[in-house]
Amino acid sequence: MESLKREKDDPAQCWGELSSIYEHKAGIFDKERKDIDREYEHLETKKIKLAKKYGDTNVDGNDFIEINAGGRVIIANRKTLTYQKGTMLEALFSGRWDKKVQRDGFGHIFLDVNPTCFQEVINYLSEMRHSSEEKVSQCWNADEERQL
Repeated sequence: MESLKREKDDPAQCWGELSSIYEHKAGIFDKERKDIDREYEHLETKKIKLAKKYGDTNVDGNDFIEINAGGRVIIANRKTLTYQKGTMLEALFSGRWDKKVQRDGFGHIFLDVNPTCFQEVINYLSEMRHSSEEKVSQCWNADEERQL
């Protein structure tokens, strides 16, 4: 109660205290943002070094990749395979690991997966990639409804 009375009596002092607190917090946030930016740059540099060591840094999204999925060769566009960012497929087919992925005797990337299911995943990614934003959001809503 006493602090409310004091604030009511001297709004300039209250404003000064709030401004000081704000400046202090803003400084903390600014430092944290700079630390995050610095760490992000470090990770990007590390990612490039690893890509040079284990993969190909000059990949093109329009490349077609031949995949031996459980004995069936499936050809897919790199943009389709990497459409969903942050996924295992995106990491695997981004080009960063091209020198390390397992290959069959013909040089196709080998995945020990059910070929029918894998083809369905590629079909889904292709449809999402080529659909409008409105249609994509409808697909996500339909997926949520199926889970209920």
